[in-house]
Amino acid sequence: MASINENRNNFFHLPEGFNFKTSKTAKLIIGIITIIIISLMLPSYKNIDTEYEVGTIWSKEDLIAPFSFPIYKDEADYEKEKQEARQSVNPVFDEQNKNNTTADSLSIFFRSLSNIFRDASELEKNNQGGLKSSRLEKPLAEISAVLSPEDVTWLYLLYKKENSNTTITFDAFRNAVENAAQENYYNNVINISKDSLRSSRLSVKKENVKVQLSEDKSNVIDKKELMNMMSERLRNSVKDSAYTVIAKKILSAFVRENLIYNKELTDLEIQNKIEKIPNTIGIVKGNERIVSKHDPINKNTKLKLDSYKKVRVEKLGVEDYFVQYIGKVLTVLILALLTAFFLYYIRKNIYDNNNMLILLSSLIILVCFLAFISLKITVNAPVEYLIFVSVASILLTILFDSRLSFYMTIINCFLVASIRGGDYTIAFVSFCGCVLAIFSVQNIKNRSQIFRSVYFMLIGYSISILAVGLDKTEDTSKILLQLLFGGINSMLSPIIAYGLLIFYERTFKITTDLTLLELSDFNHPLLKELSSKAPGTFHHSIVMGNLSEAAAEAIGANSTLARVGCYYHDIGKTLKPQYFIENQLDHNKHENLNPNISTKLIISHVKDGIELAKKYNLPQEIVDFIPMHHGTTLVSYFFHKAKFNAKSEEISDYIYRYPGPKPQTKETGIVMLADAIEASTRAIEEPTPQKIENRIDDVIKARFMEGELDECELTFKDLTKIKQAFIKILVGIHHHRIKYPEQKKLEFKSKVY
Repeated sequence: MASINENRNNFFHLPEGFNFKTSKTAKLIIGIITIIIISLMLPSYKNIDTEYEVGTIWSKEDLIAPFSFPIYKDEADYEKEKQEARQSVNPVFDEQNKNNTTADSLSIFFRSLSNIFRDASELEKNNQGGLKSSRLEKPLAEISAVLSPEDVTWLYLLYKKENSNTTITFDAFRNAVENAAQENYYNNVINISKDSLRSSRLSVKKENVKVQLSEDKSNVIDKKELMNMMSERLRNSVKDSAYTVIAKKILSAFVRENLIYNKELTDLEIQNKIEKIPNTIGIVKGNERIVSKHDPINKNTKLKLDSYKKVRVEKLGVEDYFVQYIGKVLTVLILALLTAFFLYYIRKNIYDNNNMLILLSSLIILVCFLAFISLKITVNAPVEYLIFVSVASILLTILFDSRLSFYMTIINCFLVASIRGGDYTIAFVSFCGCVLAIFSVQNIKNRSQIFRSVYFMLIGYSISILAVGLDKTEDTSKILLQLLFGGINSMLSPIIAYGLLIFYERTFKITTDLTLLELSDFNHPLLKELSSKAPGTFHHSIVMGNLSEAAAEAIGANSTLARVGCYYHDIGKTLKPQYFIENQLDHNKHENLNPNISTKLIISHVKDGIELAKKYNLPQEIVDFIPMHHGTTLVSYFFHKAKFNAKSEEISDYIYRYPGPKPQTKETGIVMLADAIEASTRAIEEPTPQKIENRIDDVIKARFMEGELDECELTFKDLTKIKQAFIKILVGIHHHRIKYPEQKKLEFKSKVY
C-alpha cells in the first residue's frame, strides 16, 4: 500500500525546478486546449458557402442535384400549420360520476357541525367553556379546513338563536346551502378556466367512450361561473351578507367539478393531428437543376437550397464528420501558428510568459464564444453585431500595445467569420470598428478615456454597415436595424472592457500604463510623505524621472514605467532621511559614525523601501526599481573611508555592497544610470556641456565595467542613445547656472551612496 501511495505522489509531483510561467510543456498545453475549444465552436458541415436570400442573385455556377431529395416547408410556415392544428383539436374531458357526493358531503358536514354546537351548548350550561372547551378541539380541527374559528362562532350564535341582527335560523341556513348545491346547478362544470379553451367544442369521455358534447361553450361552466350562480341564489335565500360569505365558503369546499380536463389524451390528439401534416411540398429529382447562374432567388428556390443543404448534412457519415473536424482543427492550428510566430519574433516577452498566453487565449475564446452564441439565438434581429470583438481590441491595446492588438484583431475577425460559416460581412464591419477603437485608446491617460472609444467605434460601425448595405442594395429598414445594433455594440463594448480591465489587471498582475499614470500622481501617500520628509530625495527623483523618461523614449523602452519607477526608487529614505546627503542642510550625521554602521544605514533604505512598497500594494514592476537601481554596486565613499581607517588591514568589500539583484530590464538599467549620473553631475563645479558629457561617460563606463548592466539587455547602441538623452536634459539644467553663495556649501560632496 505504501508503494502505491509513493507512486501516486511521484505521478503528481512536478519536476524539480518546474516553472509554469516559462514551461514549454505548459505553453503547448495552453495552445492545444485553445485550439480544441475554438474548433468545437466552428460550424458543422456547410455545403453551400454562398450567402443567399430571397431577392438576391445566384452568382455561382448552375447547381445540379446529385440525388433526389424532398423540398421541406419553410420553418415559419410549418410551425404556423402546427399551431393551427393545436387550436383545432377539441380538449378532452373525463366525466366524473357524481352519485350525489356533494349532497352527501354537505349533509355529513352539517351533521358534524350540529353535533359540535349541541355539545358546546351543554358544556356552556355546565360552565365548561362552550366552544373553547378542550373536549371540542378535535371535532373543531376536522372542520377547520372549511371554516375559520370566527365563522364557527357566527354559526354557533345562529344555532343558539342569539344573533339579533339576522332573521335567518340555523336550519334555514342549512337548507339554503343544500338547495344552492342541487345537482342541476352544477352539471357540466369543467375544472379549468373556460377562457383557456382553445376550441369552441369539447370532447367528453363517458365510460371510455368519447362523444361530442356541444358545438360551443354555452353548455358548460367553470368553477368561477358556478360560484357566481350559487352566490346569487344564496343572496336571495340567506339575505345576510355575513352568512352569505360563510355559505359560499362551505359550497366552495364541497362542490366538485364533474368534467375533468384530460391533458394526456388532449396532447395525444394534438400529436396525432400534427403528425398528419406533411413537412414537404414536393421533390427535386436527381440531375434536376436547383438554380441557374445569375437567376434571382425566389421563395421556392430558397426552399430547394435549404432542403439540399439539410439532406446533405443528414447523409454525412462518421468518417465525414471526423474529416470535417480535422479540417476545423487545421484551420485553427494555422491561425494559432501564425499568432505564435508573431509573438515569438515581435513580442518575445509575451511568448515567453505563459500567464500572458492564457490571457490572450481567454480573450480569443471569449470572442469566439460570443460568435458561437450569436448563431444559437433565433430572433429576427442582426444579433451578430453584438459580437464584442472590440472589447478584446481595447483590452489588448491597454494591457499590451496597439501593434499586438491590431494583429490579434485580424485573427479574431477571421475566427468570427469562420464560426459564423464564412460571414465575412460581420468580420469586415467588426474590423473597422475595432481599428478605430484601438486608435482611440492608444495613448490613454486615464480610465475614463476608455469611453472615448464609443464615438470612434460608432463611426467605424456606421460607415462600414452603410457601405455593405448599399453594396448589397439592402432595405433601408434592415440597414437602420443593423446601425442600431452597431450603436449598441459601440456603447456596451467600452463598459465591458472597463470591467474586464480591472479583472485582468488583478488576476494576471499586469501593470498597465493606466496604473502607472495613477501612481505618478504626487498625491499618492508615499510620494506625499517623500516630499515632506525627504525633499532633497523627492527633487532628485523628479529630475531622475525626466532623465529616465527621455532615455527610455530614445531606445523604445517603456518611458512611463521608467519615470514612475524613479518616483518610488528611494521611498525607503523617508524612514531615515537625515542620513542621506541630499536631505542634509548643515550637518553630516555620518561624520562621527563607523563606516560599517554608516553603510548599513545607507543600504537599509532598499529593504525599507521594499517593505513600504508592499505595504502600499505597489506593482512588482515598481518594487523592482528599489533594489535594482543600485544592483550590487559598492558604497564607495564608506568603503574607502574604512580602508583608510584600517590602514594596512585587509577590508572585504562584501558588506559595503548593495545586495542586488542587478537590473533585469532596460527600464531598471536606465534608472540605475540616471540615479548615479544625476547625483554625480550635480556635484560638478562650474558645469559645462563637455564636463557633463565626460561625467556621463565615466558613470556609464564604470557601471558597464562593473558588470551591473549585464542582465538588462541594454546594447552599446542603447547606451549611446541614453547618453545623448541625458546630455540634452542635464545641459539644460546645469549650463550657465548662477551660483549662489549657499549652493557651493550644499554641493560639497558627490552623492556616491
